[in-house]
Parts: sequence; C-alpha cells; structure tokens
Amino acid sequence: MTSGKISRLALLVLGAGLLSGCTMTGPANLRVHEVNIYGAGAQRLAWVYGDLGGAASSSVKIGGQAVTLRAQVSDPLATPGSLSVDGKAAYVAKAGSLAPRFTLARESSGAFTVTSLAPAGQVQTVYYTDGTNWQRLSSVTGTALGAPVSGLRGAGQLTDAEADALTRALSNQGALAVAVLSPAATLPDAALNVEPRPSEQRRTALYVLGSAQIALSGTTTTSTTTTTVITPAPTSPTSGGRVNFSEVASGTNANTAAAGVLLARTASEARALYATAYGRQTGIPTPPALAAGETLVGVFMGQRPTGGYSVRVTGATGQGSTLALRVQVNAPGPGAITTQALTSPWTIVRVSGSFSAASVLDQLGQPLRGPGGNDR
Repeated sequence: MTSGKISRLALLVLGAGLLSGCTMTGPANLRVHEVNIYGAGAQRLAWVYGDLGGAASSSVKIGGQAVTLRAQVSDPLATPGSLSVDGKAAYVAKAGSLAPRFTLARESSGAFTVTSLAPAGQVQTVYYTDGTNWQRLSSVTGTALGAPVSGLRGAGQLTDAEADALTRALSNQGALAVAVLSPAATLPDAALNVEPRPSEQRRTALYVLGSAQIALSGTTTTSTTTTTVITPAPTSPTSGGRVNFSEVASGTNANTAAAGVLLARTASEARALYATAYGRQTGIPTPPALAAGETLVGVFMGQRPTGGYSVRVTGATGQGSTLALRVQVNAPGPGAITTQALTSPWTIVRVSGSFSAASVLDQLGQPLRGPGGNDR
C-alpha cells in the first residue's frame, strides 16, 4: 500500500513538472470573460470561449492552474459559445475579501436609500431583487427609485447571456442588492492571468448585499415574496379533507436556527409568529387580520450555510384540530452560485380552519429536517 501511494505521488509530481514546462496553445480565438463577486457572493467566475477546431479538448492556464477545455456541459451557468472548464460551465475560484461598498435601505414607500461607502465614481449601478423580480435603481447615492428590468443585463462588461446566467443563479435567494463596480475600482484580486493570452479579456466586478444587510422600514419587506396559491375546494377539516391555504409571505432570514412550525390563531400569536420570521430585519410588518376560523402557519427550515434554500407549501389537509402540510424544499445544486451568508428560510400561509397542532412532510414524504438533514 505504501509503495503504491509513493508511486502515484511520483507520477503526480512528474506530471506537474511536465505541465509546467510546456507551452499552452489553447483554442483558436480564445476569449475570457471574468466576473468577480464580492460581499455575500465571494466568488470569481470566468467564461471561456474559443474554437476547438474539431479537437475534443484543449488546455490553457488560468490563474496559474492548467485546465482542460471541452464542449460545454448542460448547466444553468452555461452560455452559448462557451467551453466547459474542467467539466464545469465556467472557471470558478474564491474571491478575495472586500469591505462593503454601499448600504441599502428599503422605505415603506417603495423607494430606496443608498449610501456609498466607496470612493466617488467606484459604484456605477445598483440593482435590487426581492428574489423574483429585479429593479435597477435610479441613483447610486441618496434616495433612489427602482425601475423594473430583466435581471443584470447591462451590468459591467457582461454579455446578455452571461447576465441572464448570473440572474438565474442569484434569483430565489431572497432579497439581494447588487452593485456594479467601476473598472477603476480598487479590488483585492488582479485580473486573471491566462495563458496563452486571450484575444479578448473582459472583467466585471460586483458587490452583493444579502437580505440580512438590507435595512427595512415601515411594513415593506425586501426579503419577502407574496403570492397566492389556493388548493381545490376542501371538505370540512374535521373530515380529514383538503384545506384551503394561501401563501402570505416568505423569506430567507428568520430569527431561528431550528426547523419547525408555528401556528397563530390570535392577533398576539400572529405578532409572535411575525417576530420570528422578521426578527433579524429592521421593521417587522403588521400581520394580516385573521377572520374567525382561520390560522396562520409558519414553516421554518432552520439555519442554512448559504443562500439558495427555500420552502413552499404545496398542500394541506386537516383532521380535527391537527393540520398536515406538504412542502417543497429546495436546495442549491452542485456548483450553484450562492450568497455566502447564513440564511434561515421560511414561509407563512393562511389556512381555513382553526388548528392547534401541525405536521410537515417534504416532497419525499419525510418530516421537515433541520440543518444537517437531507434537503431533497
């Protein structure tokens, strides 16, 4: 066993030596488009483009590391014409640490207050998303209004396809604010060194604020999405039939690290439920008024290590005073771009019927699990 390990190590060292001594030719028309994501993102990506000329693969060095380029793989981050890098849709590495470049507050009127923490001119544009819809802010300092946009198109030197890929990656992670930094901005990372030298090399730098870093005032909630999902008409809850439910709010920054479910049948219980859901944010909204025979139910996933997690109620049945919920639990896939910050996803639904107990099963029929359990 020992000699085998030594032999493999020797081969690895020899291989590294051979690679270091050879000249990378790379594909024809080599182009590299880099994006550095700081703050809650903390990643740097690079899409690599080129013509393999009928060959199955080609090799280049990125950041001093030899990588293999092949035909692109099926991945949400893939863009038309790009090549896969060591089997992934793009080159991925950890970004350096950068002090906050701005702060953002969402006002009850829907307007924003932006405070720049960077030298003048280093923040070009600020985008905001509630996790689903995107807005481009009218100013990078002071009071700003948001105009609806299709994600990050127009940000920095990103192509539309690259902007769309980043938009998909950053959506569904709760509220985020994304600042586009000027090419003249001082960054902790130098542009990627690529060998052979590309015919084109672009670079875009972004700074991302997670939902916990976005201040709220009044009843506006930046990490909340509101939709309505109604099940088919129910029979009476006491007969074990389906129960009407509607989603009231959802978010990613609850004031709890544990998974669980909370029920509210009174105004005071509803305020306590909202305090758990919104307790880590500035400005707890007023819960909706409950009609007689209605219950608010909060489902909490517990603390997660990154963004990209969410929970959604898909069905409800009742038996006496006990409610049974089915939920869809989502987790980020391998290689997904996620905000590098602790999150605690949650959702609140309003159900028809007065319930004092509840059980929650995921899409696999398993009880909702806290951190460390299976997410799918």
